[in-house]
Amino acid sequence: MNTYSVRKGDTLNELAKRFGTSAKEIAKKNGLEDINKIQVGQKLIMPDSFEQGTRTGSTNSGTSSKPSPEASAPATTAAKSGPAKDDDGRQFPTSRDGTPIYKQGDAQWGGRTLGSSSSLAAAGCAMTSTAMAISKITGKVINPGELDQYLDKNGGYSGNGLIWGKAAQMAGLGASKPGWSFDNINKQIDAGRPVVIGVDYKAGSNGGANGTDHWITVTGRGTQNGKPVYYANDPATGKEITLTKDGNRLTGGPQGYKSTGELVTFSGGNPNPGTAPTNSQPGGETPTQTPPASSVDMKGTTLPGGELKKGARGPEVEQLQNALVKSGHLTQADMSTGPGIFGPKTEAALKKFQADNGVDAIGIYGPKTRAAFEKLGAKIGGGSSTPTNPTGPTTPVGDLPKTGNAFLDRVAADAIKSQRQTGVPASVTLAQAMLESGSGQSGLATKANNFFGIKGEGPAGHVTMPTKEFLNGKWVTVNANFRKYNSPAESFADHGKFLRDNRRYANAFNHTDNAAQFAREIHKAGYATDPEYSNKLISIINKYGLDRFDKIARG
Repeated sequence: MNTYSVRKGDTLNELAKRFGTSAKEIAKKNGLEDINKIQVGQKLIMPDSFEQGTRTGSTNSGTSSKPSPEASAPATTAAKSGPAKDDDGRQFPTSRDGTPIYKQGDAQWGGRTLGSSSSLAAAGCAMTSTAMAISKITGKVINPGELDQYLDKNGGYSGNGLIWGKAAQMAGLGASKPGWSFDNINKQIDAGRPVVIGVDYKAGSNGGANGTDHWITVTGRGTQNGKPVYYANDPATGKEITLTKDGNRLTGGPQGYKSTGELVTFSGGNPNPGTAPTNSQPGGETPTQTPPASSVDMKGTTLPGGELKKGARGPEVEQLQNALVKSGHLTQADMSTGPGIFGPKTEAALKKFQADNGVDAIGIYGPKTRAAFEKLGAKIGGGSSTPTNPTGPTTPVGDLPKTGNAFLDRVAADAIKSQRQTGVPASVTLAQAMLESGSGQSGLATKANNFFGIKGEGPAGHVTMPTKEFLNGKWVTVNANFRKYNSPAESFADHGKFLRDNRRYANAFNHTDNAAQFAREIHKAGYATDPEYSNKLISIINKYGLDRFDKIARG
């Protein structure tokens, strides 16, 4: 059940439509004698629309009124990986791949207002589906209530329509809507990245003719009775459902869902492919899931040429760990517990990678494993692409070419050192420093040696400063705490580490040899809210020829 606080203009008939029930049922639940008399502020218990046998209405733009569940029993939920637990200690069931299963009508959040009107229970399918997907991809349980709070504060809705990129941003991910294709879907779910798809359920709508009515989270695939099937978490019922492939469409689930061709995918994070359960499903056949061979692009990653096994230490181990993080088999947090040390976590991650890529899962890095990485685009032999210790040229920076800008000339050496230390292009670092600090003249730069607007607690504490943020389509001024440094060099070094160690910027490190694309990727990942941020950086790089410093840093 959900509790709703009556607002001005509400009627029981309108609330019944919104919550997928009837005015008579609301009156009955609340002991109302006259369905025409309700008062502003009155608390009403709303029947859970997904326990009812009726449904009404629909909307577009990532929201919907919801269908009732099938009269027959839903597909069995196989929580092979066990329940997921959120920050409050509440446990949620998981689907066969380990994705938490949320119900949009859950009493904990179902009564929250979605966007400008309606409720999560009535129209929160897109947002709930997204919460499930990003929880799996990041390994952090983000429930719909938490996601809705974030979206409310960060301009995540357009009316009632979800802004997908904003929702993904909460988890440090990116979102996109590629063209519908099973190839796109398969690559994502096989790599452990659930996708969100649009479906409809209206009788006679012919799979999309009337637009998307509902959104669900596709988590995996397998076979049933010799035919390909896909598994999805349905926010309407809070159950895992099975969909069948029908031409270029997926069908099945409550009231015969039909995919509409709308597909949302998520980038970033450290996804881990799921495994098929051992229990049998309806139809008399044990489902089998396609082995999730890694689909990640490992270009730009360098790995050692020798053999490594448990107990090894040094920069070559760290190269392997960085590669396993990039492939999604080792988390950044686990790597941080022992960078450069081949321990149990590195061994387990390597075994996962080997199993997913057709290599004997023995946990030893050797010729077959090197070949598997090479097949994915990695380079064997040489230095790491994103080292945590200096692996670039160690010669002194020496005299540098002049840019014609005194500030850039003064800090160019610090940017070069940062590139050698972290892989962040010196040109991007310099452009950001110039833009963020007003060429070193901002209050934040003069008071805190902070040239990049990085918030939080720094080596020398913090300073509180007003800052402009682009929210809800307009610029607003807010106060925030910014890191304080003891010297400019300390600021530049921390900036590179900040980008390198924050996994939301992982995609940028695929483009360390392309400063413009690196700038676009950190912008896309949420470094700044200014919609023109990356364009401004690229303009500065071109104006002052800053890419020459990238070449100097590479030696």
